[in-house]
Amino acid sequence: MVESVIKRSVLGLLVGLGLANPGLAQLSADGTRAVVVVDPTRSDSMYLANYYKAARNIPDANLLYLEPHTQNYTNFTMSNAPALIGTLDYRNIADHADFVVLMPTGLFRLPASGLVTDGCVSVNHFAISSAFTISRVQDEILAGVSVGKPNGFFSLSQNPARFSSQTRYFQGSPSTSTAARRYYIGGLLGYPGQRGNTVQEMLDLIDRSTLVDGTRPAGTFYFMETTDVNRSGPRDPAYPSITANINALGGGASHLMAVLPDGQPDCLGIMTGWATPDIVGGSFTLLPGSFGDHLTSFAGNFATDSQTKMSQWITKGASGSLGAVEEPCNYAGKFPRAHIHRNYFLGMTLGEAYFRSASFLPFQMLLYGDPLTRPFAHIPAVTVPDAPAGTVSGIITITPSATTTNPGAAINTVDLLIDGVLDQTLASGIPFQIDTTQLADGHHELRVIANDDSTMETPGLWVGSMMVNNQNLSLSLSPNVAVGDLDTAFDLSVAATGAAVQRIDLLHNGRIVATTTNASDTLTVFGQNLGAGPVKVSSRVTFADGRTAIAMPIDLDIAFVTAAPTGPVPVTYSYERTVFDNRSFVIEFPASFVDDPSSASYTVVTGPTQASIAPGAAGNPYRVLTPQAGASGADSITFRVSTPSGISTNTTISIQYTTGPLDGCIADLDNNGVVDVLDFFAFVALFNLSHPLADLNNDGNIDVLDFFLFVQAFNIGCV
Repeated sequence: MVESVIKRSVLGLLVGLGLANPGLAQLSADGTRAVVVVDPTRSDSMYLANYYKAARNIPDANLLYLEPHTQNYTNFTMSNAPALIGTLDYRNIADHADFVVLMPTGLFRLPASGLVTDGCVSVNHFAISSAFTISRVQDEILAGVSVGKPNGFFSLSQNPARFSSQTRYFQGSPSTSTAARRYYIGGLLGYPGQRGNTVQEMLDLIDRSTLVDGTRPAGTFYFMETTDVNRSGPRDPAYPSITANINALGGGASHLMAVLPDGQPDCLGIMTGWATPDIVGGSFTLLPGSFGDHLTSFAGNFATDSQTKMSQWITKGASGSLGAVEEPCNYAGKFPRAHIHRNYFLGMTLGEAYFRSASFLPFQMLLYGDPLTRPFAHIPAVTVPDAPAGTVSGIITITPSATTTNPGAAINTVDLLIDGVLDQTLASGIPFQIDTTQLADGHHELRVIANDDSTMETPGLWVGSMMVNNQNLSLSLSPNVAVGDLDTAFDLSVAATGAAVQRIDLLHNGRIVATTTNASDTLTVFGQNLGAGPVKVSSRVTFADGRTAIAMPIDLDIAFVTAAPTGPVPVTYSYERTVFDNRSFVIEFPASFVDDPSSASYTVVTGPTQASIAPGAAGNPYRVLTPQAGASGADSITFRVSTPSGISTNTTISIQYTTGPLDGCIADLDNNGVVDVLDFFAFVALFNLSHPLADLNNDGNIDVLDFFLFVQAFNIGCV
């Protein structure tokens, strides 16, 4: 048997265990803005998710365990896109979820033939990260668009702007125009397959990217003009002005006539145009936080050995890169302008700097690396001198304090998040009052985010916690061991007091991994079920009268090591889930087993009677469900899991439907806040295609009833 041993960095472990201070930088709040999509069928994806979550201070609520890729883009719009949007609504985090960061997975692109017209070269694939980026305009894509469809966030202005997925953009500015659109910024941390990056390279990427935030490093952005006019030519005209611009702003930039800046030890960014640059072998040094790209047809196509892959920039030491997953044709609008490096230098995250500098929507363009990297930001320092100590009850007050080193800015607003959900936003200096009687007894995470008044609204972060006791309810959680590997059986003891117990859930990154109906019990999960890395596990009890309590989280250290043994037969767990009657949702199948997750296969024994199961995900540890019209009351789904060690018993998950939030504009198919003729044309196109997005009454059929419902909603408009 082969052991896979990956050395974890001391920094990542200490951050994960809460023992490290922020190092050279202030604590960046951008992890709060990121949704992390984790492939639950891959141990490397789960490992890197745990590591990234700890390093970036990402809340539990922001992790979604979902295989990022599907059979094709059309299936993606019926499963992954609604799963993402529904999850954000269920968890009340849609108001600050701006980035979608994909952990490594088995594919880097999706088949998408016939959707995007291009008179030069056919568009047959979308980058996997871009599929998430365009989730809010997917109906337009399905109806057919041009390859030059504008990116509303694009702007060549020197005034950088903080991106928000809640904002509709047109020509670089928030807008109510019918042409304005909403997006996410999607990125893939790394590709672990052939010609991609190793797990260790991705761990190193996370370390250097988080450590460089807010340090404002010295160095030089290099704009390389080459003799390849097809690749270098689209960018060359802007090189002199952007070089001068960055230097005038106090940074360092250089315009050179070469392929790579050989001999230079201070590269903060490299923009060049060459099919086969020797990036790894080049005699130059990429500094932490740097972004490099070389504008080729196949830099992001890992399926061919033609041309240098963008993964080499990460191997060399960059924090990000960009490349096409297939021949993109040579349109300047597909690639980031030279302005990306100026945007970056002015304090934008890497993801924002890229998206701000590309004028077309990124159908074929794969953003690669850590899009949250923000080396040049003046990150506010946040403290809470009167943070709660000990157990609290009733109404408590905290008064955060924040400062910024940005000479042209001051602290503007301060956000309070409880358990990852926005609770209050106040002007700087105003105390927060927290009514703890509205919270469950037990542990709660507190996040205070201070935003400055610059155009970037740069956020700084403080993270703390409090223990609440208003009802004398409690839940304890303790492990038999705190250190192990993927083969280790972690026996976690839970005990609830204060009332009759209905169920206790064991939670990891917001998902249920085991349950019991006993007031006191020991739940066993293996390292494989949690993933390697710094792991935080919690527990929640639901009492018979509906009240809840939350245990103090515990930290586990799980090494990315396995001997692939044969273990006990898998054990599956039942739970109850309350869902909206008008939102897609993810049902996860919790199971405990020692086998590699890629060897496990999950079977739906009996499906729900009031919800449809999206295509794809067959065999995976979850399903994406969409309620049918009129769904109400109780429903259920029964599953089992098989691994090389055996087959589990059948287990049933109970589903309870409740009225979901109103969709104020179901006829607003392009999500621009206005119902107009463009929405009508889009619906007709979807209706003629018999696409599920045209099934407005969710009855599983595309028929005249849907058409009448659309006409009625169209006449009402946005309410």
